[in-house]
Amino acid sequence: MRRHDLRALTDLPVLHAGSVVTMGVFDGLHLGHVAILQRLRDAAREHRLPAVCVTFWPHPRAVLRGEAPRHILSLEHRLELLAQQGVDDVLVIDFSPEFAAVEPEEFVEQLLVRRLGCRELVIGHDTAIGRARRGDAAFLAQAGGHYGFRVVAVGGVVVNGEVVSSTAVRQAIAEGDLQRAQRLLGRPVSLLGTVVPGDGRGATLGFPTANLEVTSEAFPPLGVYAVIARTAQGELPAVMNYGLRPTFHQDASHGVFEVHVLDRRDLQLRGQHMEVLLVEQLRRERKFESVESLRAQIGKDVEAARAALAAS
Repeated sequence: MRRHDLRALTDLPVLHAGSVVTMGVFDGLHLGHVAILQRLRDAAREHRLPAVCVTFWPHPRAVLRGEAPRHILSLEHRLELLAQQGVDDVLVIDFSPEFAAVEPEEFVEQLLVRRLGCRELVIGHDTAIGRARRGDAAFLAQAGGHYGFRVVAVGGVVVNGEVVSSTAVRQAIAEGDLQRAQRLLGRPVSLLGTVVPGDGRGATLGFPTANLEVTSEAFPPLGVYAVIARTAQGELPAVMNYGLRPTFHQDASHGVFEVHVLDRRDLQLRGQHMEVLLVEQLRRERKFESVESLRAQIGKDVEAARAALAAS
């Protein structure tokens, strides 16, 4: 997948004489997004054209309203998942106040028509582009008639009676309802990050950990989780603590992700990317009276993680 970063529509040269295009924030890459991307792939194969995704960073609400929901995925994670969905090109638009002021007519003519050669535009049922969100589905259909591209609006996806949305996914994650979040996403909740140096305390306790630096924002409750760690060495069973570490830090201001890979002491993970798939929350975080009681509890957590991962 090829990535193109744009601050303005004119930053992009003519990329394709013909393509199939979709556009949106795609935060979470949930089942509603997957349905749109499935249609994108089908149309691209039908027309024998590249599949192009236009996305925005940061979240447009941060510019339009001065506040935005927490990102379920970092931009890097979103791009990895888009690549897995078979997108050929992704355009990352820097959503600034200047870009927010672009009229939808200019967006269509300059980007979709001149630079992408759009033959079919696949959108969600609530897609709207351009200044004041004037470029809704009706506007885009009219523009398609004028410029000769087809517009296909994909309806919402319903799972267990619930409409799938990024908002619903964020709520499920925040509440620690991993099963509901997984139903909406079509895959386990996961965190993508880089392994960075820690304070080494896990090793002194007999349970060395990889400290994960994560740049997304929608996190589950503090606690201990059974997880699968995706690394360059493969998918590895692990247990993760996400917490303030109150036994050692009385006034910590932010949570830390610490991943202990089960039965592996030979791994050199520092500097590597790691994706952690959350399988089950084992317990909430709590403060321990002594290092020995903490060590004993971690041993119990490891065994609970083994059982949870075996059951899954």
